[in-house]
Amino acid sequence: MLQPVFYIHLDSDFIPEKSTPAAITDIELAKWSLVGIMKTLNKSQCPGTEPKEYLLSAWNRVTPWLVFFHSQFIMRRANYRPISRRLAVDLVGCILQQANNMITSGGDTALITTPSLYHLLVELWLLALKIKDEDVLIIPQHPCNQSIYGPQLASLEIVIPLVLAECTSSKAFVTTMLEVSGDIGTVVSTALEYVMHIGSMAQDPNKVTSLPTSLGMLTYTFSNCVIVIIELSKHNAAMREEFILRLSIKKIFLICRIIQLLFSSVESMDPNFGKFTLIQSFVYLVALLFHANDTVPVLHQALHSYAFEIAMGIQGPVVEVDLHDCKRSFLVVLDIFLVYDKILTYAYKRVDAWSNALGPDVLPDETIRKRWSAVEMRIRLYASLKSREEKIRRPSPDKKGWILRCYCGDITEDTQLRQCSECQVVRYCSKRCQRDSWYSHHRWSCKFLKAAVGSSTSHYVKRSLCLLSGIEARVVLCRWSDIQDQVAAARCKYPQDQDRLVVKITIDKEEISVQPLRHYLFVFNGLSENEVVDRLSSWPDPRGHLRRSFLCSVVAIRDRYSSQILFSPHTALDMETVQTLSRYQQYLESRRKKYEAPMAHG
Repeated sequence: MLQPVFYIHLDSDFIPEKSTPAAITDIELAKWSLVGIMKTLNKSQCPGTEPKEYLLSAWNRVTPWLVFFHSQFIMRRANYRPISRRLAVDLVGCILQQANNMITSGGDTALITTPSLYHLLVELWLLALKIKDEDVLIIPQHPCNQSIYGPQLASLEIVIPLVLAECTSSKAFVTTMLEVSGDIGTVVSTALEYVMHIGSMAQDPNKVTSLPTSLGMLTYTFSNCVIVIIELSKHNAAMREEFILRLSIKKIFLICRIIQLLFSSVESMDPNFGKFTLIQSFVYLVALLFHANDTVPVLHQALHSYAFEIAMGIQGPVVEVDLHDCKRSFLVVLDIFLVYDKILTYAYKRVDAWSNALGPDVLPDETIRKRWSAVEMRIRLYASLKSREEKIRRPSPDKKGWILRCYCGDITEDTQLRQCSECQVVRYCSKRCQRDSWYSHHRWSCKFLKAAVGSSTSHYVKRSLCLLSGIEARVVLCRWSDIQDQVAAARCKYPQDQDRLVVKITIDKEEISVQPLRHYLFVFNGLSENEVVDRLSSWPDPRGHLRRSFLCSVVAIRDRYSSQILFSPHTALDMETVQTLSRYQQYLESRRKKYEAPMAHG
């Protein structure tokens, strides 16, 4: 019955320019009107939906007063402040929370998307992160929870859902964010700092372990901080790359792991909190895998921060929700990225521990167990192939054993290796060695090494050449009969390309297809079809690698969920290493004779 009375005193004509003693009556009436609105909205026994309907219809009266209270008392822009910041945060925050839960008559637009509130939301968000408001933990004995305004939530707990529900998708909101904060990176950086702050609070036993409600709200806050980072990082590619370098994914998963383990130590926890935390962390991982320039370090950081253990639920809580898709998707991603040496090396170090931990209790779903079994077998197989290939290709690797380098015998500990500027794969100890290498073999291998790593790929493909070579050689060996059949069929289909057929090997699926060379000219960095054939034909080919029924092979690997075609790593490495290794063996033999001669004479 009193609802209409509350809104009488919220007329925008009563809003003073500033908080002054002369305006105290209007300010007090507005304050108690908002209190009355909150009290009726919080009363569950209130019949019907009249309180909500009043707020919906009079939202244009409420909004200017929220902006006034925020500017004058929360941001302290007024010299005369009859209302404390704490009370103003409670009042403004609770109204915003209620507004965020209400939908307009259109059924799809939250009240909180009112443009006049954008500035308020950004300032309140930045303020909450700046002061690291520990009221984010809802402690039952906290004096604020005895307030007349009803159940209290900290400003951060209120603002994050509001900002993320609708506003981050608005260009006007992002523009306001830039105006207030200076740049998106500042906001995301602050959010990332708050993630770390949440981790510190979560590890404080006095605040969390005895308070399931506090842990639940802490988890909810963490998830919303991750959402802020996800949404805003989409607006600026340079900033996104910066946060990859600053290990954002690593920090987020480390805190996620802390919270996950805490769930297993606290009884009576709502499992949906755990699900929400886990899912948002993996949403961020997937977003980076789709949009980052270098996806390998993203997954590597996540693995280092227990992403595998979190996804599979190792030593974590028994969450009574369906996480089947999360586990399956993570195993698919891991399986795809095993072709990169950096990922395989880490996975192989952990595969025994993972295998021992993933029993029937952890993986009750038979489909997930079978998928993990296939991934485990692939990890062990690829590690074996890589080791075997490296023993052949690199008899004396340096500290960065993945670098292809000369074997002239002149390399010392302090030698600064010179990189070939064209292929950017091979390194030399001197200009003389680089010149000699060019005339002996690198003139053949250079273009093909470049084609084997791709013209625009990161160094992670270069690092993985031996691994890719081993995988390619194994697929060719295992599928040789099928290759012969497809080559014969391709010769009938493409009679004009009899001696220019290329075998495409899709590594993750071990699929084979045969097409003419002209379909893959984009791989060879501007070389014409005749130039590719002439260069391959002029190579001495001491192993007879190219003297077979097809011209050459290409491999397809997946990156950012798309296929990338590379020239045969096995052939490219043969072109570079067969003669250099032969020269290296001759060098070792001459050294052996040199030292054995004086001993025999003595």
